[in-house]
Amino acid sequence: MSWHWPSVRRVGLSLLALARHELRMTLRERAAWAGGIAACALAFVDAALQPHVPIVGGLRASTVGGPLLLAPLAIVFVAGAARRDEATSASDVVGSRSLAGHHLLLARLMGQCALTLLLHAVLIACSLLPALLFGGRVASPLTFVHAFVRGVVPLLFITTLAYCAVTLARNVLAAAVVAVYWLFVLLWGDFLARIFNFALTQNWPTYAALGGAFALGVLAIQRRMLRIVVPRWRSVLPVAAALLLALALADAWHRVVTSHDKPLHQDALALAMAGQHLDSAPRLPGFWLPERRGRSFSVGRAAGRVLAVGVWSPHRPASAVVLERLRELRAQFPPDQVACVAVCLSNDHALSPHVAVEGGYPFPLVTDPGTHYAGVIEECGPMAEALLLQEVPALFITDRARRPVAKLGEVELRGPDAANPLIEQALAVPVPPIVE
Repeated sequence: MSWHWPSVRRVGLSLLALARHELRMTLRERAAWAGGIAACALAFVDAALQPHVPIVGGLRASTVGGPLLLAPLAIVFVAGAARRDEATSASDVVGSRSLAGHHLLLARLMGQCALTLLLHAVLIACSLLPALLFGGRVASPLTFVHAFVRGVVPLLFITTLAYCAVTLARNVLAAAVVAVYWLFVLLWGDFLARIFNFALTQNWPTYAALGGAFALGVLAIQRRMLRIVVPRWRSVLPVAAALLLALALADAWHRVVTSHDKPLHQDALALAMAGQHLDSAPRLPGFWLPERRGRSFSVGRAAGRVLAVGVWSPHRPASAVVLERLRELRAQFPPDQVACVAVCLSNDHALSPHVAVEGGYPFPLVTDPGTHYAGVIEECGPMAEALLLQEVPALFITDRARRPVAKLGEVELRGPDAANPLIEQALAVPVPPIVE
């Protein structure tokens, strides 16, 4: 086969046709429909049990729907496709087609990935539906887009990994090995270094390259097993697979040595920030944390103003109430007198910037990149340690000298205007000379 455009176009159309056929074959199975309906129903119930806010629905789709419900279903679909081939002797029939064997393998992988993404979109819609039915709030298109984008790389990676394992082992049980890997990350991900969690968006480059390396490597092995002869200058699959693997390892190493992640590496600045315990200092602990678009926020930007710092976590959906209280403060007090900022405690660094855009909040939303959520708020990151957090949400209010005036918890934040008297009290406090 030459590299002329007509030949490339013909192969591409054949790949798309076979991918669509693979998608239709899976959708015809009752088990696939049952699994998809069950996953969507669970996603709907999970979102219905949380605050009926579109942002919360999008967060639940990313933290529960994709990694917990859809990832194992994708593994089951791959195993089902392999079992279907064995039961119907489809491998011999497919092998007699005019396309090369490794092209057929690629087309069928494309079909499985398309099915996973289709279910992902439906599952997100089910997670956003309770906000409309029970809260009367329509989700922003950005909420759907962000939730979908956050799940693309993790879901495609686990689908590709399962498909490659089944193809190499020629046994459906190989999918069970991938399921064990998924279960290990699910159960122990909070206690492993963040780089080992394929579901985190900051690890996209690593796992996208790993998934590509696995796919190209299996294609190269399949081509060799089928004894497909190609010129040496066209044998680029093994080289490309090795290059992607090297890039994945290099990116993983770079992320480890430039981040604060207790199991593997600790950053001096993060340790210094964590050491500013609230009970041993007259002022609120200082911080310098990133917000969206690469900018950073420090408490120095609030010099001479009352500061309201809200702390929330996507792992605790009810904590998003502090964002609405900060929005109310921003609307009721001029920005030259009161500064508001929300600190997100999450091991996924994309959630806070996405929520900032979706909610249109008129104040900075920053992320503590050293957060390593392990189910215990007070130990999850440098900011949590510095503020001696025991629960979220929490709202800290300081006077213009950054001295703590009050701390509000979940109960106080349920009612609107609860922080207004405290803000007015902080504004009335004169600013003395700062003594370090």
